[in-house]
Amino acid sequence: MSMILRRLPSLGIGSKLLLVVLPCMLLGAVIMFLAFERFSTRERLSALEARLDAFAVTQAASLTKPLWEFDETTVHRLFAAYGEVPELMVAAVFDADGHLVASAGGRDSDGHQQVLKRAVPLVQQAVGGAYSIGRLEVSFHDGRIRRELASQRSAGLLVLSLSFVLLGGMTLLSVRRLVAEPLRRLRDSLRHNANVMTRDPLVWQGGDEVGEVVGAYNRLLDEISQRTEDIHRMAYHDSLTGLPNRRLLEDRIGHAIAVAERQNRSIAVLFADIDNFKVINDTLGHKQGDTLLRMAAERMSAIIRSMDTIARWGGDEFVIVVEGLESAGEAANVAEKLIEEIGVPIHLDSNLLRIGVSIGISLYPQDGTDATTLIKNADMALFEAKGRGRNTFHFFDQAMNSRAIRRLDIEMALRHAISAGQLELHYQPKIASANGAITGVEALVRWRRPGEGLIQPDEFIPLAEESDLIVAVGEWVLHQACAQIKAWRAKGFGDVPVAINLSPRHFRRDKDLDGIIATVEAAGIPPHLIEIEVTETTLMHDPEKAIALLQRLRDRGFGIAIDDFGSGYSNLSYLRRLPITTLKIDRAFVMDIEHNQDNIEIIRAIIAMANALSLGLVAEGVENERQFAFLRNSDCAVVQGYYFSRPLPPAELESLLQRPRSPHPALDIMGLTTLQVAANA
Repeated sequence: MSMILRRLPSLGIGSKLLLVVLPCMLLGAVIMFLAFERFSTRERLSALEARLDAFAVTQAASLTKPLWEFDETTVHRLFAAYGEVPELMVAAVFDADGHLVASAGGRDSDGHQQVLKRAVPLVQQAVGGAYSIGRLEVSFHDGRIRRELASQRSAGLLVLSLSFVLLGGMTLLSVRRLVAEPLRRLRDSLRHNANVMTRDPLVWQGGDEVGEVVGAYNRLLDEISQRTEDIHRMAYHDSLTGLPNRRLLEDRIGHAIAVAERQNRSIAVLFADIDNFKVINDTLGHKQGDTLLRMAAERMSAIIRSMDTIARWGGDEFVIVVEGLESAGEAANVAEKLIEEIGVPIHLDSNLLRIGVSIGISLYPQDGTDATTLIKNADMALFEAKGRGRNTFHFFDQAMNSRAIRRLDIEMALRHAISAGQLELHYQPKIASANGAITGVEALVRWRRPGEGLIQPDEFIPLAEESDLIVAVGEWVLHQACAQIKAWRAKGFGDVPVAINLSPRHFRRDKDLDGIIATVEAAGIPPHLIEIEVTETTLMHDPEKAIALLQRLRDRGFGIAIDDFGSGYSNLSYLRRLPITTLKIDRAFVMDIEHNQDNIEIIRAIIAMANALSLGLVAEGVENERQFAFLRNSDCAVVQGYYFSRPLPPAELESLLQRPRSPHPALDIMGLTTLQVAANA
């Protein structure tokens, strides 16, 4: 028993049910058997008593007459027959005086447990009345009944045993079929689904509780399958566009490489980026930006074949994997189709947008033999495509890798350049076209890197813009310019206005503007000596916010200039709203004056517009006398360029600040030439 109890927790539910059902069945059968036996014993004993009563009465009636007539022979003859009565224990007849007249005993009284006795008086009815002539005493035993009961008990036990075995077997089969078997199938299904990660439903026709459990289990499987599918989709697909994400893309590229290697074919990885998406996203809002991305994804998906893969890499970047290529021209054809399809105008609510896409292409196996390398090289080619004017494609070449390494090196070194004191400010003078006087200077940052010398701004400024280092660089420039103004004051050069170029990133948050104001106030410099130069793209990024921030600076007394004017989107009505003080004509117009009549007309229009709005005007990029003469004769008040002076370190610029101005109202060309020669000596 103790062994069974120890093993009970490990038994199956069918065995546990049998351990409960079978003992209960056995106990019930035993109780029923004992009850039946007791009832049978009582019935048989009652029948024995009835026979005893009947026998005593009958024999008393038979013995009354012989005893009345003193016929002992008949009495003995009757008693001799009593021996045939199986239940008889003893029978005796007594006369009226109590003397034994005759007696008889039973033949078989073995096994009896109880003796039943009856005494019947013998009464003779006569003319004179009723006369007592004696009594009859009879006793019966239950030996035969006990033997019959024992035999019946043995047969009953046999029947009970057979019935128990039969019922137990039927119960065992029923439990196994109705309970244990479906539960075992349910268990096996759970193990199978857990081991092989499948979702096979369990088939069960019954409508009982087990059927309900199976139904609930199947519903659970359906829900798990749906959740698993959703989780798998979330893990391997982009939530916005539904396209494969980076993780699935890398698997697809790995598979494509394996197939291409077996078939001796090539694959192309196209890295695509929506042109100017950030401007659209910031101008129209993120919701419209998301809609634009979904539409772009649908258009690109419609171009590629079913065997190819398009994935969203992140933001507005997509990666397309084109398989089974025989030449690079096929990849170029796909890129051209993508550019053409994306270029179709898109309707976003009431806006009609025409967007472009820049694409970089890398090829397997010449540009890489694994997913990481192919994607990296395609990204480098994308950077090159953007640098060539956008809305075009470019194939990767090894020279790009060298340039990328150079860009990374520059970016990492630039992070330490400020704290290491490697940045310098050079100043390019602005010249009054009327008299040659220096009206101010423009501060231009330079980087003197140890071991390399002076690094050109066009090499590190774009990297600073991309990495947000431009904010720190701009703050440094402002501090240095303020310090330089104070130094020139101390040396007796008077107030020299300094123009400072600030990135659009300085106009995203109010606290950045607060920093500019606080820096100038802390230096004790009059704000009108600082002119903030911003590009037209800065204004177009978020016009209303830009106007509000620039107005704050203007109210404080800062000068505001639009740099490279004419290359962006400004118009007359827009300019009237801007709190600006100066327009700077883009050098691209000035440099082509001698060969492009359109540029001449554009410059004249800008000058007329600036004069009409009472704005200051500066022409950049003046490199020869003919350009200068045209600008002076066109009433351009201030000019700037290499014809007069390159950007100079403070010490060299101070020699120009000491030069006396021309007293003549018209510019002394010889004097200016002397200035230009001296500055470039």
